[in-house]
Amino acid sequence: RTLVSLLPPELNRVFPTNSGTEANEAAIKFAWAHTKRRKLVAAMRGFSGRTLGSLSVTWEPKYREPFMPLLGPVEFIPYNDVEALRRAVDEETAAVILEPVQGEGGVRPATPEFLQAAREVTWEKGALLILDEIQTGMGRTGRRFAFEHYGVVPDILTLAKALGGGVPIGAAVMREEVARSMPKGGHGTTFGGNPLAMAAGVAALRYLERTRLWERAAELGPWFMEKLREIPSPKVREVRGLGLMVGLELKEKAAPYIERLEKEHRVLTLQAGPTVIRFLPPLVIEKADLERVVEAVRAVLTS
Repeated sequence: RTLVSLLPPELNRVFPTNSGTEANEAAIKFAWAHTKRRKLVAAMRGFSGRTLGSLSVTWEPKYREPFMPLLGPVEFIPYNDVEALRRAVDEETAAVILEPVQGEGGVRPATPEFLQAAREVTWEKGALLILDEIQTGMGRTGRRFAFEHYGVVPDILTLAKALGGGVPIGAAVMREEVARSMPKGGHGTTFGGNPLAMAAGVAALRYLERTRLWERAAELGPWFMEKLREIPSPKVREVRGLGLMVGLELKEKAAPYIERLEKEHRVLTLQAGPTVIRFLPPLVIEKADLERVVEAVRAVLTS
Protein backbone atom coordinates (compact mmCIF):
# COMPACT_ATOMS: atom_id res chain seq x y z
CA ARG A 1 0.00 0.00 0.00
CA THR A 2 2.83 2.40 0.80
CA LEU A 3 4.47 1.82 -2.58
CA VAL A 4 1.36 2.01 -4.75
CA SER A 5 0.27 5.20 -2.97
CA LEU A 6 3.25 6.92 -4.63
CA LEU A 7 2.48 5.60 -8.11
CA PRO A 8 -0.17 6.30 -10.76
CA PRO A 9 -3.46 4.53 -9.96
CA GLU A 10 -2.99 2.10 -12.86
CA LEU A 11 -0.02 0.51 -11.08
CA ASN A 12 -1.85 -1.03 -8.15
CA ARG A 13 -0.57 -4.60 -7.76
CA VAL A 14 2.83 -5.52 -6.29
CA PHE A 15 4.70 -8.81 -6.58
CA PRO A 16 7.52 -8.68 -3.99
CA THR A 17 10.88 -10.32 -4.71
CA ASN A 18 14.33 -10.54 -3.16
CA SER A 19 16.30 -8.64 -5.81
CA GLY A 20 16.15 -6.66 -9.02
CA THR A 21 16.86 -9.56 -11.33
CA GLU A 22 14.03 -11.51 -9.65
CA ALA A 23 11.71 -8.56 -10.25
CA ASN A 24 12.57 -8.63 -13.95
CA GLU A 25 12.08 -12.41 -14.06
CA ALA A 26 8.62 -11.90 -12.61
CA ALA A 27 7.87 -9.10 -15.08
CA ILE A 28 8.74 -11.34 -18.03
CA LYS A 29 6.54 -14.18 -16.77
CA PHE A 30 3.61 -11.87 -16.09
CA ALA A 31 3.98 -10.42 -19.60
CA TRP A 32 3.99 -13.90 -21.10
CA ALA A 33 0.96 -14.93 -19.06
CA HIS A 34 -0.99 -11.81 -19.99
CA THR A 35 -0.28 -11.69 -23.72
CA LYS A 36 0.10 -15.44 -24.42
CA ARG A 37 3.13 -14.42 -26.51
CA ARG A 38 6.87 -15.01 -26.08
CA LYS A 39 8.88 -12.46 -28.09
CA LEU A 40 10.69 -9.77 -26.10
CA VAL A 41 12.23 -6.54 -27.36
CA ALA A 42 15.14 -5.04 -25.43
CA ALA A 43 17.82 -2.43 -26.01
CA MET A 44 21.43 -2.79 -27.02
CA ARG A 45 23.66 -1.98 -24.01
CA GLY A 46 20.75 -2.68 -21.69
CA PHE A 47 21.22 -4.59 -18.44
CA SER A 48 18.41 -6.40 -16.63
CA GLY A 49 20.22 -8.98 -14.51
CA ARG A 50 22.13 -12.26 -14.62
CA THR A 51 19.48 -14.90 -13.92
CA LEU A 52 18.17 -16.73 -16.96
CA GLY A 53 15.23 -14.60 -18.06
CA SER A 54 16.84 -11.30 -17.11
CA LEU A 55 20.08 -12.35 -18.80
CA SER A 56 18.16 -13.09 -21.97
CA VAL A 57 17.25 -9.39 -22.28
CA THR A 58 20.70 -8.18 -21.20
CA TRP A 59 22.90 -7.07 -24.09
CA GLU A 60 26.49 -7.49 -22.90
CA PRO A 61 28.08 -10.52 -24.64
CA LYS A 62 30.48 -11.26 -21.76
CA TYR A 63 27.48 -12.02 -19.55
CA ARG A 64 25.46 -13.86 -22.20
CA GLU A 65 27.84 -15.98 -24.23
CA PRO A 66 28.90 -18.52 -21.58
CA PHE A 67 25.25 -19.49 -21.08
CA MET A 68 23.87 -19.57 -24.60
CA PRO A 69 21.31 -20.49 -25.76
CA LEU A 70 19.12 -18.29 -23.60
CA LEU A 71 15.38 -17.64 -23.65
CA GLY A 72 13.99 -16.35 -26.87
CA PRO A 73 13.03 -14.93 -29.15
CA VAL A 74 14.60 -11.62 -28.06
CA GLU A 75 15.23 -8.76 -30.49
CA PHE A 76 17.72 -6.08 -29.49
CA ILE A 77 17.38 -2.58 -30.91
CA PRO A 78 19.63 0.50 -30.70
CA TYR A 79 18.68 2.57 -27.65
CA ASN A 80 16.82 5.78 -28.54
CA ASP A 81 16.16 4.60 -32.12
CA VAL A 82 12.42 5.15 -32.57
CA GLU A 83 12.23 3.66 -36.06
CA ALA A 84 14.05 0.48 -35.03
CA LEU A 85 11.68 0.17 -32.07
CA ARG A 86 8.61 0.49 -34.27
CA ARG A 87 9.96 -2.13 -36.69
CA ALA A 88 10.76 -4.58 -33.90
CA VAL A 89 7.43 -4.58 -32.05
CA ASP A 90 4.85 -6.73 -33.81
CA GLU A 91 1.84 -8.95 -33.12
CA GLU A 92 4.15 -11.64 -31.69
CA THR A 93 5.72 -9.32 -29.09
CA ALA A 94 4.90 -9.96 -25.45
CA ALA A 95 6.78 -6.99 -24.02
CA VAL A 96 9.33 -4.26 -24.53
CA ILE A 97 11.71 -3.95 -21.56
CA LEU A 98 13.74 -0.75 -21.21
CA GLU A 99 15.68 1.27 -18.65
CA PRO A 100 14.73 4.99 -18.57
CA VAL A 101 18.45 5.60 -18.07
CA GLN A 102 20.83 2.84 -19.08
CA GLY A 103 23.16 2.25 -16.14
CA GLU A 104 25.61 -0.51 -17.10
CA GLY A 105 25.28 0.69 -20.69
CA GLY A 106 27.01 4.01 -20.05
CA VAL A 107 24.53 6.21 -18.13
CA ARG A 108 22.48 7.02 -21.23
CA PRO A 109 19.10 8.69 -20.61
CA ALA A 110 16.23 7.84 -22.91
CA THR A 111 14.92 10.60 -25.12
CA PRO A 112 11.29 11.55 -24.49
CA GLU A 113 10.47 10.55 -28.06
CA PHE A 114 11.86 7.05 -27.53
CA LEU A 115 9.94 6.19 -24.36
CA GLN A 116 6.77 7.80 -25.67
CA ALA A 117 7.08 5.75 -28.86
CA ALA A 118 7.59 2.63 -26.75
CA ARG A 119 4.33 3.35 -24.95
CA GLU A 120 2.47 4.03 -28.19
CA VAL A 121 3.70 1.02 -30.16
CA THR A 122 3.09 -1.44 -27.32
CA TRP A 123 -0.47 -0.19 -27.03
CA GLU A 124 -0.93 -0.50 -30.79
CA LYS A 125 0.41 -4.07 -30.93
CA GLY A 126 -1.12 -5.39 -27.72
CA ALA A 127 2.26 -5.82 -26.02
CA LEU A 128 3.29 -4.67 -22.55
CA LEU A 129 5.81 -1.98 -21.63
CA ILE A 130 8.16 -2.97 -18.79
CA LEU A 131 10.31 -0.21 -17.33
CA ASP A 132 13.30 -1.39 -15.33
CA GLU A 133 13.82 1.25 -12.63
CA ILE A 134 15.98 -0.91 -10.40
CA GLN A 135 18.74 1.70 -10.59
CA THR A 136 16.74 4.84 -11.45
CA GLY A 137 13.88 4.53 -8.95
CA MET A 138 13.54 6.03 -5.48
CA GLY A 139 14.47 9.62 -6.36
CA ARG A 140 17.78 8.97 -8.11
CA THR A 141 16.98 10.95 -11.27
CA GLY A 142 15.28 13.96 -9.70
CA ARG A 143 11.75 12.52 -9.59
CA ARG A 144 10.39 9.74 -7.40
CA PHE A 145 10.59 7.45 -10.42
CA ALA A 146 12.30 8.20 -13.71
CA PHE A 147 9.25 7.48 -15.87
CA GLU A 148 7.70 10.65 -14.43
CA HIS A 149 10.13 12.69 -16.55
CA TYR A 150 8.65 11.23 -19.73
CA GLY A 151 4.90 11.38 -19.35
CA VAL A 152 4.47 7.61 -19.76
CA VAL A 153 3.16 4.95 -17.39
CA PRO A 154 4.42 1.39 -17.93
CA ASP A 155 2.34 -1.75 -17.62
CA ILE A 156 4.97 -3.22 -15.27
CA LEU A 157 7.53 -1.29 -13.21
CA THR A 158 10.46 -3.11 -11.61
CA LEU A 159 12.24 -1.77 -8.53
CA ALA A 160 14.97 -2.87 -6.12
CA LYS A 161 18.28 -1.49 -4.76
CA ALA A 162 17.37 1.71 -2.86
CA LEU A 163 13.84 0.41 -2.26
CA GLY A 164 15.16 -1.65 0.66
CA GLY A 165 17.59 0.87 2.12
CA GLY A 166 20.31 -1.79 2.05
CA VAL A 167 18.12 -4.82 2.76
CA PRO A 168 17.65 -7.31 -0.12
CA ILE A 169 14.37 -6.49 -1.84
CA GLY A 170 12.71 -6.17 -5.21
CA ALA A 171 9.26 -5.54 -6.61
CA ALA A 172 7.34 -5.87 -9.84
CA VAL A 173 4.47 -3.37 -9.77
CA MET A 174 1.80 -3.80 -12.41
CA ARG A 175 -1.71 -3.13 -13.61
CA GLU A 176 -4.40 -5.29 -11.99
CA GLU A 177 -5.40 -7.02 -15.22
CA VAL A 178 -1.78 -8.05 -15.78
CA ALA A 179 -1.52 -9.45 -12.26
CA ARG A 180 -4.74 -11.43 -12.67
CA SER A 181 -3.40 -13.07 -15.84
CA MET A 182 -0.95 -15.26 -13.90
CA PRO A 183 -2.37 -18.76 -13.32
CA LYS A 184 -2.75 -19.76 -9.70
CA GLY A 185 0.65 -21.00 -8.54
CA GLY A 186 2.25 -19.84 -11.78
CA HIS A 187 4.88 -17.77 -10.02
CA GLY A 188 6.10 -17.59 -6.45
CA THR A 189 8.99 -16.97 -4.10
CA THR A 190 9.78 -18.36 -0.66
CA PHE A 191 11.29 -15.24 0.87
CA GLY A 192 9.86 -12.47 -1.32
CA GLY A 193 7.68 -10.24 0.83
CA ASN A 194 9.27 -11.39 4.08
CA PRO A 195 8.54 -9.14 7.10
CA LEU A 196 12.09 -7.80 7.44
CA ALA A 197 12.34 -6.70 3.81
CA MET A 198 8.84 -5.23 3.83
CA ALA A 199 9.55 -3.23 6.99
CA ALA A 200 12.75 -1.92 5.42
CA GLY A 201 10.91 -1.01 2.23
CA VAL A 202 8.18 0.86 4.08
CA ALA A 203 10.80 2.72 6.13
CA ALA A 204 12.76 3.66 2.99
CA LEU A 205 9.64 4.90 1.20
CA ARG A 206 8.49 6.93 4.20
CA TYR A 207 11.94 8.47 4.57
CA LEU A 208 12.00 9.36 0.87
CA GLU A 209 8.62 11.05 1.16
CA ARG A 210 9.48 12.88 4.36
CA THR A 211 12.77 14.25 3.05
CA ARG A 212 11.77 14.62 -0.63
CA LEU A 213 15.27 13.55 -1.61
CA TRP A 214 14.38 13.53 -5.30
CA GLU A 215 14.28 17.32 -5.11
CA ARG A 216 17.86 17.26 -3.86
CA ALA A 217 18.85 15.08 -6.82
CA ALA A 218 17.07 17.48 -9.18
CA GLU A 219 18.99 20.41 -7.70
CA LEU A 220 22.46 18.92 -7.28
CA GLY A 221 22.58 16.73 -10.39
CA PRO A 222 22.64 19.49 -13.04
CA TRP A 223 25.10 21.52 -10.94
CA PHE A 224 27.41 18.51 -10.56
CA MET A 225 27.30 17.75 -14.29
CA GLU A 226 28.07 21.36 -15.18
CA LYS A 227 31.07 21.38 -12.83
CA LEU A 228 32.38 18.18 -14.45
CA ARG A 229 31.96 19.75 -17.90
CA GLU A 230 34.09 22.69 -16.80
CA ILE A 231 37.12 20.45 -16.19
CA PRO A 232 39.67 21.47 -18.86
CA SER A 233 40.72 18.04 -20.10
CA PRO A 234 40.92 16.82 -23.70
CA LYS A 235 40.32 13.32 -22.34
CA VAL A 236 36.62 14.05 -21.73
CA ARG A 237 34.17 13.14 -24.48
CA GLU A 238 30.86 13.88 -22.74
CA VAL A 239 29.15 14.34 -19.38
CA ARG A 240 25.55 13.13 -19.28
CA GLY A 241 22.94 11.86 -16.88
CA LEU A 242 19.70 12.59 -15.09
CA GLY A 243 19.56 13.84 -11.51
CA LEU A 244 22.31 12.24 -9.44
CA MET A 245 22.89 9.45 -11.93
CA VAL A 246 25.85 10.82 -13.86
CA GLY A 247 28.28 9.43 -16.42
CA LEU A 248 31.56 10.96 -17.53
CA GLU A 249 32.63 9.43 -20.85
CA LEU A 250 36.31 9.53 -21.71
CA LYS A 251 38.13 9.14 -25.01
CA GLU A 252 40.14 6.32 -23.45
CA LYS A 253 39.70 3.50 -20.94
CA ALA A 254 38.06 4.58 -17.69
CA ALA A 255 39.48 1.89 -15.39
CA PRO A 256 42.84 3.60 -14.60
CA TYR A 257 41.06 6.81 -13.58
CA ILE A 258 38.53 4.94 -11.44
CA GLU A 259 41.43 3.24 -9.66
CA ARG A 260 43.22 6.56 -9.09
CA LEU A 261 40.07 8.22 -7.77
CA GLU A 262 39.76 5.50 -5.16
CA LYS A 263 43.42 5.09 -4.19
CA GLU A 264 44.55 8.72 -4.32
CA HIS A 265 41.37 10.57 -3.37
CA ARG A 266 39.13 8.01 -1.59
CA VAL A 267 36.36 8.65 -4.10
CA LEU A 268 34.32 5.58 -5.03
CA THR A 269 32.93 5.41 -8.56
CA LEU A 270 31.80 2.66 -10.91
CA GLN A 271 32.61 1.74 -14.48
CA ALA A 272 29.73 1.80 -16.97
CA GLY A 273 31.18 0.37 -20.15
CA PRO A 274 34.86 0.60 -21.13
CA THR A 275 35.13 4.39 -21.19
CA VAL A 276 32.52 5.72 -18.74
CA ILE A 277 32.98 6.70 -15.09
CA ARG A 278 29.64 6.37 -13.32
CA PHE A 279 28.73 8.54 -10.32
CA LEU A 280 25.88 7.38 -8.04
CA PRO A 281 26.34 9.45 -4.89
CA PRO A 282 23.95 9.03 -1.96
CA LEU A 283 21.02 11.40 -2.29
CA VAL A 284 21.88 12.86 1.13
CA ILE A 285 25.30 14.02 -0.10
CA GLU A 286 26.29 17.59 0.72
CA LYS A 287 27.33 20.03 -1.98
CA ALA A 288 30.74 20.38 -0.34
CA ASP A 289 31.31 16.65 -0.80
CA LEU A 290 30.41 16.90 -4.48
CA GLU A 291 32.85 19.79 -4.81
CA ARG A 292 35.53 17.51 -3.41
CA VAL A 293 34.59 14.86 -5.97
CA VAL A 294 34.89 17.41 -8.78
CA GLU A 295 38.35 18.42 -7.59
CA ALA A 296 39.41 14.77 -7.40
CA VAL A 297 38.21 14.17 -10.96
CA ARG A 298 39.99 17.33 -12.08
CA ALA A 299 43.20 16.10 -10.45
CA VAL A 300 43.23 12.68 -12.10
CA LEU A 301 42.22 14.00 -15.53
CA THR A 302 44.64 16.91 -15.70
CA SER A 303 47.72 15.60 -13.90
